[in-house]
Amino acid sequence: MNIPMNQLYTQALSQVNQTKQALPVHTQEENPAEFTSMLQNSLASLEGKQTESAQAVQSLVDGTTDDLHTVMIKTTEAQLSLEVAVQMRNRALEAYNEIKNMQF
Repeated sequence: MNIPMNQLYTQALSQVNQTKQALPVHTQEENPAEFTSMLQNSLASLEGKQTESAQAVQSLVDGTTDDLHTVMIKTTEAQLSLEVAVQMRNRALEAYNEIKNMQF
């Protein structure tokens, strides 16, 4: 089942164009308060996942639960959420440093 490269390319290009058309176009400035609330909600969610993970591990250590599977899921969710938050912070700092180093 060999598909020619040009056919694959045109299929991928048409899918990209369809995706672009489906995305909303923002022509006006966004409200900074919306960004602030989104950031606060994200940090609250991160903190909640970290707390749930700590409570699940504590309940496993106490012996009040024996469901290792749920504890591992909560711990992994917390770990992934933290990694995403750290990467977002790193990207924001990189963008800030690039803007700071621009010559006007």
